[in-house]
Amino acid sequence: MQKRKTKYFGTDGIRGKANVGPLDVAEVLRLGEVTAEVLSQQKKGRVKVGLGWDTRISSPALAAALSAGLASGDAQVLRFGVIPTPAVSQLTRHYKLDVGIVISASHNPAEDNGIKYFAATGDKFPDKSEAALEKKLASNKRNHPKTGVQVGMIHDLLGEAANVYAADMVKRFVDEKLAGLRVVADLANGATCRTVPRVFVDLGISAKYLADIPDGININHKCGSCYLTTAIRETKKSPVHAGLAFDGDGDRVMLIDEKGKVVNGDRIMGILAVHYAAKGRLPKRTVAATVMSNLGLELYLKSKNIHMLRTSVGDRFVSQAIKKKGLGLGGEQSGHILLPRFGPTGDGLLTALEVLSVMKEKGKSLSQLAGEWRDFPQLLVNIPVKSRPDFMKLKRVKEEVLAAKRSLKDRGRINLRYSGTEVLARVMIEAEAVEQAQCWAHRIGDAIDSHIGSGKRRVATWLTCA
Repeated sequence: MQKRKTKYFGTDGIRGKANVGPLDVAEVLRLGEVTAEVLSQQKKGRVKVGLGWDTRISSPALAAALSAGLASGDAQVLRFGVIPTPAVSQLTRHYKLDVGIVISASHNPAEDNGIKYFAATGDKFPDKSEAALEKKLASNKRNHPKTGVQVGMIHDLLGEAANVYAADMVKRFVDEKLAGLRVVADLANGATCRTVPRVFVDLGISAKYLADIPDGININHKCGSCYLTTAIRETKKSPVHAGLAFDGDGDRVMLIDEKGKVVNGDRIMGILAVHYAAKGRLPKRTVAATVMSNLGLELYLKSKNIHMLRTSVGDRFVSQAIKKKGLGLGGEQSGHILLPRFGPTGDGLLTALEVLSVMKEKGKSLSQLAGEWRDFPQLLVNIPVKSRPDFMKLKRVKEEVLAAKRSLKDRGRINLRYSGTEVLARVMIEAEAVEQAQCWAHRIGDAIDSHIGSGKRRVATWLTCA
């Protein structure tokens, strides 16, 4: 699937350094005006918008600018305050809004920020709507804002919104008998600080919290789903059933079993897929996952008569596959799991509670559920490049790829792609042995370097090392 050619919107909204470029406060104000104008033309009437944001220092300023722009364009704005991204999706449906917007850069550091849109259904914003905003933003025509009493109204629902989301989550799991479970919860100094403790108290889950005091600049800093060191240590030394590590905006979660071993998105999908299949709740006995998901998961699911459908990297593509095929489960290694039975977007808290419910129902520990298969060693090499030609049109690269396929056969996998955000070629190799993965990753990496390498140092990272 080709990346869309856009200036402002990437695969998951607008993203960049706060108060620079499209995230400059003045530009964000104009974005609000343009959003109100374009969507009101499509609706043929006043637009109702829900707006939430995360805990990073720039979010309130961007929220103020976006709110002002939306109101200037005659939109009615309901401001949810600090709240997880999936809550904005849920509240957009709850309040019957035309669009939901969240200001967040997810798992990125505090200096970054972003703006992401949801459709009225809570789904990802349609490509055609993003294209209409792109076209209007790219024009030099100044909008004609409303004046006097014609401007839109801004309503603050700062406490109510979080309560509505939390109450809905409790309602979904109140019958799962989760009371008495003990967890370590790393909140990444992010938006889940406003919701997770409320939900856990009402469900009777006892939690030791980490990274739960946001100060505007510590979101995702040495904490959360991308930095598990502290959560692993605390889970191992505490008498708990599991560790949970959310990212800054709460749409993903990484789990840690009671022995301190990481349970990533692949393992979460494996646990839920087998459970759903046994319950008759896995349509077409198929799971949607990206090309980065481990071959070990695919072979495990195959042994259970469950098919894995692979997509391009990005939850947008997983979501598209789920809708197109009518599936009931999908996700990524990062812990971004889609459970369409509950809602159209990934929700780290929902995912964590669903896995805890499976543990409770089966009477098994997380290590027992997650340890039913072996991952293949999976090595990723990032190679700085000067250009982005078709890999298979590069003579040496084609020769090495074909040789690797002959060697690995059906007990290994090769994935070559270019980064969507950096000038990098990414080589991912899976094999039964660590030495095989290293050998072919570096041989193919050398071939890419010889053709289009920029001369900068390449970086190798083990995604899994069985």
